[in-house]
Amino acid sequence: MPPYARRILGITFSLALAAASASPQRAKQQPTRPELPVGADRNDPWTYYRLAQSALTESPQKAADAYYWAARLNPIWAEAFYGRRIALLLSDPRMLTRYWRGDKSAVRETIGIDSLYLYALTLNPFLGPSLDHLILDAVIREYSRQYANSSGASPNEVEYQVQSYVRMGPPEWQAVRAYRDGRYEEALSLYAKAIPRSKQKGTLLAERGRLFYQIGQHDSALVMLTQALAELRKEDKDDLVFFYQSKALMEERIGMIHRVKGNKTAAREAFGRALAEDLSYFPAHVQLAYLGLEAVDTATVMNEMDLAVSIKPDDPGIRYQYGFALGSLNKLKEAEVQLKKSIELDPDFAAPHFTLADVYQATGRKPDAVKEYETFLSLAAKNDTRREEADQMMAILKGSE
Repeated sequence: MPPYARRILGITFSLALAAASASPQRAKQQPTRPELPVGADRNDPWTYYRLAQSALTESPQKAADAYYWAARLNPIWAEAFYGRRIALLLSDPRMLTRYWRGDKSAVRETIGIDSLYLYALTLNPFLGPSLDHLILDAVIREYSRQYANSSGASPNEVEYQVQSYVRMGPPEWQAVRAYRDGRYEEALSLYAKAIPRSKQKGTLLAERGRLFYQIGQHDSALVMLTQALAELRKEDKDDLVFFYQSKALMEERIGMIHRVKGNKTAAREAFGRALAEDLSYFPAHVQLAYLGLEAVDTATVMNEMDLAVSIKPDDPGIRYQYGFALGSLNKLKEAEVQLKKSIELDPDFAAPHFTLADVYQATGRKPDAVKEYETFLSLAAKNDTRREEADQMMAILKGSE
């Protein structure tokens, strides 16, 4: 292989496993809603998500705006935050190459962008890296262009040589591509081949565990993630932690598997260990609240969600989840407070209006309930399954006035 291909890949692939862990980015100025095709549902987050996917490689800034609105309409949708991170990184190839080189100023510039991925993982800890290959492709393309400009070589030829080497490279590289293409059994086999000789065993074990979970093999996922956690602790001691996988995230994943398997005691212990690793890791509090809700344990739900809210007070998704849980437990006054806060934080989020209408209806405030159902219908997607119930409840409430 030509020397420049090794040089480029030596920089890009090793750094392609890194990500920041700051708070999720907030847009300094809310992007304008992208124009949609005639007849498209302006209230459907999927409409914006599909638009973003189609624009991602050719118009990444347009894609970033569309992902923003997908997340605005559904702030508990992990894929929209992850997609926006990818789009924002792709929108500036020169900054991206500085970032992959480890330029400190570029790393600082992208902390907010990178944090979108970490936030996405707090919403869905098993979210797959389905778009990461676009970042690697963009870095290879820009490095190839820069190398060609300085050497006189053909940019296309340089990029072809590098991409060929990636396709035929070490098993962990091939596993990423197999993962991307949906060849999951092949990816699992390639990860298994790569792990024994890797200096980043914790990373690869975690990826293999995440993939096992995604295909429904929970026992295998649990084994892999437990081994990954042990390796990450070893890497900690040796100051060789390269990956964005935090131990708190790993413990949450382990707890979620135990919960799926029905072992709530083990799940609770894992979520507790996640908080021992990182007291600011609010998703563990949310998971403990879910366990409390399943047990109809009002005190646990309120204690854990209060802690989550204290860590993330400006998160409309957590406020909505808290309000929904309180409503389920018939704590209607408290539910109203959280749902109103969710609406204040994200006025475009339809779901809190529906739940708040239910709260008003249950407490006898018919005009307020009708108003919230109407607002919900004005914001909800046309295919939202709750629309029919909202229409029915409005008719009943108006008929009883």
